Amino acid sequence: MKIKIVNNRSADQDLYLLLTGDKQVGIKGITPNRSVKLSDLLLNSTNLEIDIESIEGARLYVGYGAFPSDNAPIPNGKQYYGWIEFTKKASEAEVWLNLSNVDVTGLPLVLSGTDTTNNAFTLGYKKSISDIISVMKTTALQPANEANPAYVICKTGQPKIVGPNIVPNSYSSYNTYINDLNTSKAPLVITSDTPKNGSPKIFTGSFMNAKNETDVMISLVSTEGDTFEVLKSQFTTEICYRCDGGTLIYNGVTVDQNQSPQNTNDQMFSNSTFRNLLIGINEGYFTVVGPNKSIDFPGEVPFSTGQGSDYAKVLHQNSNSYGFPYADSNLKVLITASPSDTITMTICTDTEAIGYNSNTDNSANQPTSGEFQFGIGENSASLGMITIGGWRYIANEKGAYGGFLPTLTEWTKMNFEGPGKYIWIKTTGDGFISADNCFNTGTPTYNKKVLTWGAGVQWKNGTGSPVKPTTINELANA
Repeated sequence: MKIKIVNNRSADQDLYLLLTGDKQVGIKGITPNRSVKLSDLLLNSTNLEIDIESIEGARLYVGYGAFPSDNAPIPNGKQYYGWIEFTKKASEAEVWLNLSNVDVTGLPLVLSGTDTTNNAFTLGYKKSISDIISVMKTTALQPANEANPAYVICKTGQPKIVGPNIVPNSYSSYNTYINDLNTSKAPLVITSDTPKNGSPKIFTGSFMNAKNETDVMISLVSTEGDTFEVLKSQFTTEICYRCDGGTLIYNGVTVDQNQSPQNTNDQMFSNSTFRNLLIGINEGYFTVVGPNKSIDFPGEVPFSTGQGSDYAKVLHQNSNSYGFPYADSNLKVLITASPSDTITMTICTDTEAIGYNSNTDNSANQPTSGEFQFGIGENSASLGMITIGGWRYIANEKGAYGGFLPTLTEWTKMNFEGPGKYIWIKTTGDGFISADNCFNTGTPTYNKKVLTWGAGVQWKNGTGSPVKPTTINELANA
């Protein structure tokens, strides 16, 4: 892989680079694990290139002044810096690449290149870092002023914001949110990651209305009988922001919340289940009534409940970077780049807003499992992209649609991009739909929890979207 570096900041500024990572092979253009002045590496007046055969868990830092003792910078120190993260394994034909502001929001970096599907990509900022820091100071910090320890004026004069994983007490507490889930015994259905040549585990249970710190607050059981428990003392604001720092009980054995490396399937099951609990808290998906299914997270709108990390919310809304340790799991910021094409990293000024990419909103995003499914026959592509909340369904090459439906306990719009119309559906009981004969093929039907249309489906000319149902009489239930 090759990384080209473009500097949009003044050429005479005191910028340094530091490359860190494991299993380093064939690195040219920079000395890894050593603080190197950018101007000493420049091949011409504006850019340099770094060649890497392979590296894992890499970070490329850019900052003002030398990195002390060739070590990674301290987030709440006085150095102004930013970084990118990437991995290029020797055995794999892609580069895993992302922007991160988990520890700190500071010096802005933008990435561009070609992904493994041969499409151009960019990762950048919708707002400038100066504007993002200003928004964070007033909406995320508690108290919202410059006296907050998370608001740091660097030795070179720039302000930066230190993330809640470093200084959790500088941000809103999750105590009320967690307590509401706990006292209401909020239900949980958490799906683990899938092991190689195996199947994921589905853990079902709830919060437990734990009273004492030593009581079990989260109790889950898999369909195979595996048990997963978290004590009240091990699910605090600090642990949720840091996504680490405590223990859990898996099959009766107390283990770290994050076990690394994950050498067994049980370690992977427990780690990924805990990770999904933290995604639910930090992105505000969990509600007291549920159903709180982790497989639904990718189609839900993060932070829309008013809960979650305000710091991560600002970054998600204004950048392709991420703001808590597990946000790269589902917030569309992780790229698989082609190593055969140059990756460009641009060092931006604090007032630039460049490189932001919203094109992922045009890609398919469907649940990978569920009780309910739907299908629309061929030659129906005039309906355009179909959306249900954050889920997106795209017609195949024959103009047909199909897939799993998300969990919908309330009447929800199923939108059709082509005609700009919608119907109402619920996936409870046997499934319900309100379509008011909107289609040329008639009203679709539910049969054995499958919502079905015919082929050649079009929205009927002159037909508007139906009114949201309010009584059982308005349902068309197969």
